[in-house]
Amino acid sequence: MPAVRDPLSVSLDRAARQLLERAYDVPRGTWVSTRLADPGPATAARAAVLGIDWRGADNVSAAGRGGLDARDRWTRALVRALYYQYRWYATGRGGWRADKRAVPLHTGALEFDPGRRLPAQGVIPAGRAIRLRLNAGGRAALRQVQAQPWRDRIYDDAGDPAGRHSKIELRDWQ
Repeated sequence: MPAVRDPLSVSLDRAARQLLERAYDVPRGTWVSTRLADPGPATAARAAVLGIDWRGADNVSAAGRGGLDARDRWTRALVRALYYQYRWYATGRGGWRADKRAVPLHTGALEFDPGRRLPAQGVIPAGRAIRLRLNAGGRAALRQVQAQPWRDRIYDDAGDPAGRHSKIELRDWQ
C-alpha cells in the first residue's frame, strides 16, 4: 500500500514552516511557543467528509509503542506537517528548498511538546498550546538515537523499520 500524506497535515504545511522558521531564529535547544488554533469550519467539514474526527484521540498508527502523544488528531496533523516540511524542504540552516529533496533530512534534532487545551480569549480562538525546539544534531544526536532500544526507534541502524515504525494499514485516511 503506497503512502499518502495525511490530508489534515497538508492543510497545516504553512503553519509548520512558520513555526520551524521561528525555531531556527533562536539558539538551538530553545523552545518556541504558540497556539495551534482549532480548525475553521471548512477544514473541520472536510475532515468529517474524510471520516476524520479532528478532536479525536491521537490514535497514531504507532500507538502503544512509545513516542509522542499529540493528545488529539488535529495536533498530530501539525506534528506530521512539521516533520514533513523539515525532512523534505528545510535546508538545515533555516531556509527552504524550492524542490523536494531526493533524500530526506534527518529529523532527530526536532522536538515537539503538545501542551494543554486553551479556551478562546476574545478574538484569539480556542486551540492547544504547543512548543517546538531544534536540538543540536550531528554525531552526538546520532549516538543518542543509536543508544535507544529497538522498540523506541522508528528505524534501526540499517534503515529498516523498528518498534515505533508507523503501520500504514492502521491510518484513519488512505
